[in-house]
Amino acid sequence: MSSISTMCYRLLIVPTFLSLFTPPLFAESDPPETFVSLQMENDFFASSGDRYYTHGTQLSVLKREEPPEGLSRLAEWVPFYEQGEQLSLVNYTFGQKIFTPDETEGTSVVEDDRPYAGYLYASVAVLSQISSSDQVDYGNMFDITIGIVGPSAMGEQAQTGFHDLVGIDSPEGWDNQLEDELAIGLSYSRFWRLVRPISQGLELGVAPHMTMVVGNAYTYGAGGVMFRLGDGLKRDLNPPNIRPGFPGLAYFRQGAEPSWYLFLGFETRLIARNIFLDGNTFKDSHSVEKENLVGDMQFGLVYLFDRWRLSFSNMLRTKEFTTQENNTHYGAVNITYGF
Repeated sequence: MSSISTMCYRLLIVPTFLSLFTPPLFAESDPPETFVSLQMENDFFASSGDRYYTHGTQLSVLKREEPPEGLSRLAEWVPFYEQGEQLSLVNYTFGQKIFTPDETEGTSVVEDDRPYAGYLYASVAVLSQISSSDQVDYGNMFDITIGIVGPSAMGEQAQTGFHDLVGIDSPEGWDNQLEDELAIGLSYSRFWRLVRPISQGLELGVAPHMTMVVGNAYTYGAGGVMFRLGDGLKRDLNPPNIRPGFPGLAYFRQGAEPSWYLFLGFETRLIARNIFLDGNTFKDSHSVEKENLVGDMQFGLVYLFDRWRLSFSNMLRTKEFTTQENNTHYGAVNITYGF
């Protein structure tokens, strides 16, 4: 059985924007004001071994509140950002990403393979509903991220520590990782949500999006769409992801009954800068020639009950650099709780 078929099988047996846009948001009880989300992404979930983007952990805390004044003023300078009147959300995030080459047994630089790199970051995002109607809901989000790339990001310690814990060999080439560099990025996303009933208890959802990111870690423009099939689709937009990837939020709408949906999404990115392939900005470092056009396909299952949301997904990413031998393949698990 292929790895994709295996993942589909796993998802089927494992029995966020949101209803941002459809007041009243909560009919059964007082709505949660804070949402805590833990996202785990790893190539182990897809049985593809340690290579390329090998691990990501992201903890998010989202609050239903007006944004801090300084952040709100900064968002006003973004040409396309619009502040709506019905609902405002602020999302605080802390995370780590780890990258390794395909060949991890040697101690020397693998010239035609991607560099070792760790990335530790924090971000704050403001999100606002722009318009809500019976036909289409849409909103936008502005995000500022500050992080560190290099040894101070502790990618080596995180990976080798976990490998020692479970008793497996660790990659040997971390001495060749990218050097320390402060990473700053700004991003803007706009997304739409269309939900239509197709039969008793079954709905079809379509959620297009566009994203622009500018910074010394990532600079790219992206566009994509997520298709969903299930019930209760107005309770959220898409499951959360670690960027680059589909926009999704910790926020979701509480419901009196459990709901579920299957999802399938596609995104294309035109990439001008990727420090994890291009290498350090101001220092000499290992680098490879990146692909400027990269595509993602994500599919999976979401289950919502009471104040919980569980998401299981699988990501396929086209080759990110010219000498890459295989596509990037990893899985993700998300758990979110509102209180």
